[in-house]
Amino acid sequence: MLNFRKSIIWLSLIFALLLQVMESFGREQKTGPIKLKVLYTPFLSQAPLFIAEAEGYFADQELQINFIRMGRSTAAIPALVQGDLDILAGDLNIGLLNAMARKARIRFVAEKGHINPIGCVSQFGFLVRRDLVEGGRLNSPAQLKGLRIAVSRASPSEYFVEKLLNPVGLTTDDVTLVDMLTSTYPDALEKKTIDAACASEPWITRAIESGHTVLWRSSQQVIPNFQRAFIVYGPNLIDQTPELGRRFMIAYLKAVKQYNQGKTERNLQIVSKYTELDQEFLRRACWPSFHNDGKINIEGLLDFQTWALKKGLLDKMVSPNQFWEPSYIEYANKVLNKLTK
Repeated sequence: MLNFRKSIIWLSLIFALLLQVMESFGREQKTGPIKLKVLYTPFLSQAPLFIAEAEGYFADQELQINFIRMGRSTAAIPALVQGDLDILAGDLNIGLLNAMARKARIRFVAEKGHINPIGCVSQFGFLVRRDLVEGGRLNSPAQLKGLRIAVSRASPSEYFVEKLLNPVGLTTDDVTLVDMLTSTYPDALEKKTIDAACASEPWITRAIESGHTVLWRSSQQVIPNFQRAFIVYGPNLIDQTPELGRRFMIAYLKAVKQYNQGKTERNLQIVSKYTELDQEFLRRACWPSFHNDGKINIEGLLDFQTWALKKGLLDKMVSPNQFWEPSYIEYANKVLNKLTK
């Protein structure tokens, strides 16, 4: 009788354990895609992210992207460093480099736009008021002295202006730099509250089509091949779940390849939806250039740092192994190359 009772107890325990295992398995099966928080701005340079989302490339990698929209990416750097944000997709800025100099576990992992020497000229450039040019007031960079120029401070825009001024013996100290939202540039140029602006698309096309502004110097003339924007991973993907970083990169680079097919009807449809720009406008606009493989221009980044250090904007130089982590694009390119063979 005692043995019979012991057998019943053991069978009950085994049955209970089996139920727990089955319930656990069921929960694992229902967890679904992993969520990633990605900061973005609704501009043309974000197009590959939009394509990856719309075409299901992220979903194919079992990722669910929570897009967090902001006007400027600089405000999100603390969230990225602290792990409250997984990925930042934005322009190069001093805040990112200073965080890396202070040993924050964030890294550039792929490019998000560069200055293509043979691309369309208005991908990034220097706008000036039409009346200054037509009136003979502005014929050379030397005549920029004393003018009001809109830029994003401590950014590639300010670096670009410095590079434009240096050959004629001027620096940004010889002009008045105005920090304002890029969306206000066309109106400010028309109303003459500023004289010039360093801008990218779609603001360049909008300003030019207003009739009050001309593209005076292109970035290709001043900083060809410069790396101006990046995909940046935070500690969640760098240290804790690098596998998710690899999966994100596969989807991203697959979308870059589709983006580089040009202004196809499908690409226009997707980009128009996410940027809220008219398709006809997008056909006229200059689209940023991307490398299919996601590689960055390290030399340009080092020169940018040298400039920032001289200006007192950067704490100290950041070495390539502190700012660049190529393993994600290397892995993704291997996977994508196998799929195309």
